[in-house]
Amino acid sequence: MAKDKPYYPHAPIGSIAMLAKTLGVHPKLLADLAGKSADSYTHFVVETKGGKLRNVYEPKYELKKLQKRINSRLFEKVQFPHYLQGGVKDEVDPRDYIENSRMHAGSEFLISLDIRDFYDNIPFNSVFSVFKYFFKFPDDVSDLLSRIVTRDGKVPQGACTSSYIANLIFFNSEYSFVSKLRAQGLVYSRLLDDVTVSAKRLLSQDEATAQIKYLAGLFSQHGLRIKRSKTKMERSDDLTAEYAVTGVWVGHGVPKLRRSERDNIRHSVYICECEYKRDCFSEEYHALWNKVSGQVAKLTRLEHAQAKKLRARMRSILPLYDSKTTAAIIREADRLLKRPRSTHTRVSIVDGYRKLINRLGILTRTNKDLARGLRRQLKSKFSDVPSKALMWE
Repeated sequence: MAKDKPYYPHAPIGSIAMLAKTLGVHPKLLADLAGKSADSYTHFVVETKGGKLRNVYEPKYELKKLQKRINSRLFEKVQFPHYLQGGVKDEVDPRDYIENSRMHAGSEFLISLDIRDFYDNIPFNSVFSVFKYFFKFPDDVSDLLSRIVTRDGKVPQGACTSSYIANLIFFNSEYSFVSKLRAQGLVYSRLLDDVTVSAKRLLSQDEATAQIKYLAGLFSQHGLRIKRSKTKMERSDDLTAEYAVTGVWVGHGVPKLRRSERDNIRHSVYICECEYKRDCFSEEYHALWNKVSGQVAKLTRLEHAQAKKLRARMRSILPLYDSKTTAAIIREADRLLKRPRSTHTRVSIVDGYRKLINRLGILTRTNKDLARGLRRQLKSKFSDVPSKALMWE
């Protein structure tokens, strides 16, 4: 059973001084950021696919840098069981929405659950318990870390540490639920707040309802509730059922997209082709191509037969830059080349440099010599720019 439980293979950090050393910062900075964490975020409101407005909090530079180090030096050292499929960096056993759907492919019965307002409703005490009882850190270390990764006593959606906290919040009980479900021939997975249970056999209404109540008990231990409006019980032989896990149809032995969705993607490629003829330079076309390219990538990932042909069609209608945009790129490159080397580690400058390098990749489609010349100058001038990972370390 131990292999089904998250595991931290290192000795506990026994003091704030040792924590500061592990994270490579001064103890005073840790205390300062913990004390002003509420003021260290930029607030955004984004609209979800369902039209709901969601609060997102982007940590400011110093706090983000510290949270990135907490990820790389603490959370990424944790060994996560396979049933946790979201927000886990794992090169040996990759997790994402496709792998999550693969766990349930070929099933005959599906239960889909959603935890209501997950991040906002994870209490501070549960976060503290992760550091105290999972990592086994002393109270002062656990309290300090909890204040660094929360905002006003909540887990902020948008902080890079939040998905790891979401995966660990049930560390001391989820594995026993999974083990009991497995003993009944059921498969369980969780991609952050999306929970799926599947069976290779048909379940009765009473049995499925009992499993939902069983899982609701796990969440309620932390003051969390199931969103009833998103709770679904489906049979694979019901042609009216969506029968999908995290957006991927699992009625076959391997995850696929239904014919209707494949047809929609193919039609989107056709629309792209029409818009390319009309105006392949516009920002709208660039955005459309990127969106449709992502849909084709989903087909490729799922190894659909149409994927190669559609990708070839997308390559033949790549978005381009006109003379006006090309002139703007030249001006931006000139501004960056005049920047003193002392500014090269600023986040805004590094981001601007990386975005411009990407834009030069698009410019090569129409003016290869100009794009290569500018890229060569920029890379020589910005040779000291750290990689994304090193920038936050």
